[in-house]
Amino acid sequence: MAYAESVKMRPSSDPIQADTPMLREVLTLNLAPIGFSATTMRVGRLPYQDEEQYRALREAHPQHAFRFDSRIGAILNIGLAADVAVLGEASDVPVAEHLLLVGKAVQQALFGWLVGRRTILRRARPLQCWGSSRKAALLSAAIREIGLDPTPGIEVLVRHSFDTRVVQPAQDGAAPYLALLLDIGTSNDIAIPVAVLIRAGLDPCGLYVCRQEGDNEGLRPRLETIGCVAAVENGRLHLTDAELDGPVDAGEVVLEPRQETLEKVVRLFYPTAADRILGGLQRRRQPYVTAADKLQHIARVLEETSRVLPLTFTGGLKATIGTLLQLGDPAFPAEITVSRPGLLFGPQGRETGSQADAGIRRFGPYQYIQQERNEPVVAVICERTQRGRTEQRLQTLRSGFDEALWQRANKSRAQPPDNPFQGGLIGKFRLQRIRFQIEDVAAPQAEEYRRAIARLLQRLPQRPDLALVQTRASYWTLPAADNPYLAAKALFMAAGVPVQSIKAETIEASDRNLPYILNNLALASYAKLGGTPFVMSTRAPASHELVIGLGASEVGEGRLGPKARYVGLTTLFQADGRYLVWGQTREVAFEDYAVALLESLTSTIRFVREQNNWQVGDHVRLVFHVYKPLKHREIDAIKALVRDLVAGRHQVEFAFLDISRHHDFFLFDPRQTGIEYHMPGGRRGLKGVGVPRRGQCRQLSARAALLQLVGADEVKADAQGLPRPLLIELHPESDFTDLTYLARQVFHFSYLCWRSFFPAEEPVTILYSRLIARALGNLRLVPEWRCDVLTVGSLRHSLWFL
Repeated sequence: MAYAESVKMRPSSDPIQADTPMLREVLTLNLAPIGFSATTMRVGRLPYQDEEQYRALREAHPQHAFRFDSRIGAILNIGLAADVAVLGEASDVPVAEHLLLVGKAVQQALFGWLVGRRTILRRARPLQCWGSSRKAALLSAAIREIGLDPTPGIEVLVRHSFDTRVVQPAQDGAAPYLALLLDIGTSNDIAIPVAVLIRAGLDPCGLYVCRQEGDNEGLRPRLETIGCVAAVENGRLHLTDAELDGPVDAGEVVLEPRQETLEKVVRLFYPTAADRILGGLQRRRQPYVTAADKLQHIARVLEETSRVLPLTFTGGLKATIGTLLQLGDPAFPAEITVSRPGLLFGPQGRETGSQADAGIRRFGPYQYIQQERNEPVVAVICERTQRGRTEQRLQTLRSGFDEALWQRANKSRAQPPDNPFQGGLIGKFRLQRIRFQIEDVAAPQAEEYRRAIARLLQRLPQRPDLALVQTRASYWTLPAADNPYLAAKALFMAAGVPVQSIKAETIEASDRNLPYILNNLALASYAKLGGTPFVMSTRAPASHELVIGLGASEVGEGRLGPKARYVGLTTLFQADGRYLVWGQTREVAFEDYAVALLESLTSTIRFVREQNNWQVGDHVRLVFHVYKPLKHREIDAIKALVRDLVAGRHQVEFAFLDISRHHDFFLFDPRQTGIEYHMPGGRRGLKGVGVPRRGQCRQLSARAALLQLVGADEVKADAQGLPRPLLIELHPESDFTDLTYLARQVFHFSYLCWRSFFPAEEPVTILYSRLIARALGNLRLVPEWRCDVLTVGSLRHSLWFL
């Protein structure tokens, strides 16, 4: 319920207010430029033989930094002190042309200085260490605060992270520069053998254990999670969800340092004071995750590092670490301005607006007079003990949330927001009638759900248009074959019926939260009924445009058991200024995704070419949104296939975008004072302090940009921390290189989601693809599943995965 709580002060279910006054932003990036005392440096050059020779050089000469330079096919090196001579053939070269080598030297100098002073967790990319034992021990401080003594072996420590990056500014004529990238956070440490914890009274069953791996080059031993404890016998642990055969010695393993496990250990040693200790620990951790305090800590670490770290290299070349980049600095990334896309609504699809919820409420869904299922039959499966409450919620879903109840639930607010779910599916989404057909189950078990579905389908005179299946959050802890929801989804989809889940926990939501939840449920249900809630309207480009998204999900039994990675494919195409989702959705095993992508492109291009009436000589643009960089051979195969398909009739250009949150960049806005929100218990709080607004977009280089899609308004609660922006990187093999256009398109596609009225945290090209991959990956583990239901029949063009 936290998400609904965090937005219930909004005037509508869309948390963005276009007219909210904003202070001028003073953005900061966790990137500090590095300057040099000279423009040239002395570098050594050695012939490259193989990787083994390269590793041997690095191990034998710790006072040198090495880098293989593919431009000349040689190993370059530089000494880490003024009096350290280079190895091999020496020459003086421009510093600006060898920033990657200097970056390695800076990282190695950092590592050399930290060894012996800090506990090193990771050596490079990024270099990570714990802070000083006196200042960084947060759990010990929380224990001492209440007058008790810390227990050796359990701790929460501050974690520092360092990396170097070469940045090529997007501004014309700007030279590349080297920068230090910093981050700060916390991590748990449980270094007490499980045998000791058992003697202290801990039951380890259900907890995962780790084995420590090696201690080399001053690094802390790495933890390898090996399994979950099922039983303890004579000092030996029997494991499940493990690759090992046989039990392990409890004295040779430690507990996995997850938060819930740490709390168990704290309660073991401090049974009466645990709540106070954990509360004090939470207060101490908070400054390392929230934007404003994290920025202050990063600045402090940077100041200390630049003051004490010796950065002098061969020949006396000195490096100086500057301050964090701020808006106004010449090297600060240039802004890419973005704005909400226009949306289309109404019976003819001609009414315009910028907010999906308000547009549907005022005008109705897009071209709703063409909706074929205006009197849908909706099958409902629920537990017998939930039937009465389920019927009440179904009535609300059909007709909307009662206005008197809404006013009563919000009477304590000075300015209560509008009821977000007036009219329900019939009034808001302009359906004429909804007929619910309910079948209950005796117990929350997969087999009971299967029997109920069989009974319901047998007694109905026709196939239902949609199925609503009541589920529980706990179902996802079960194996896929025993998951009642997956069993129901497989059976209904085999009959050609899309499925929408409704959790039992949702049925019990408060009157303040329930309208928001049902509003999103109705949106997804309407789309699964074949309706089009809204479409995005843009100025039509001169080119025909297809946008292909690839997203991935891992599916398997347990955390450590074998996992299969699946890739989902989603295609949007542009028609008369509207972006439409191409109904051919599919997933494929990771190792087969390149072939599947080419097959999908073939069918999609043929369909869209006919749909849009491409003429000879027309320009065609293919934009790929992928969760991982495509390989050169994959790009070559895509280009060859497409050019063969168009056979010289069209001019084709390509853009390959890697869209990711797996990076170390953060944006801060110190002037953002936060958004007030209601917390459980009637309290008020501030969320998003120091968080940039949604839509802040900065161009790191000619081929890279940062896009903030979770801003201060979208942060769910003050404890959430600083959201990470999306990193958008354009592959060098792209021949369409307008990054401003492409970044704006990514932003626009985050508003095109029909799963929720809240803006998505990623473009639908990636989101839909990942949902497809996850859903079908899980369904493959269910005995009743038939994958052909998505290639033939009524689900072929359905957005069943929402």
